[in-house]
Amino acid sequence: MLKISKICFIVSGLLLIADSTLMILNKPNPLGLPLPCPITLIILGIGLILFSVAKK
Repeated sequence: MLKISKICFIVSGLLLIADSTLMILNKPNPLGLPLPCPITLIILGIGLILFSVAKK
């Protein structure tokens, strides 16, 4: 479970960098979603939950 949470953190980190770059450049999200992308926040939340469960 710890390995999956690390993967979620890496993926969400890359997506957050992409989201922030789009926000700085005033470009819309190519998926048509608002920035920051809800998918990014969901992956980050899953990573946090898995990390907290795995650390117990």
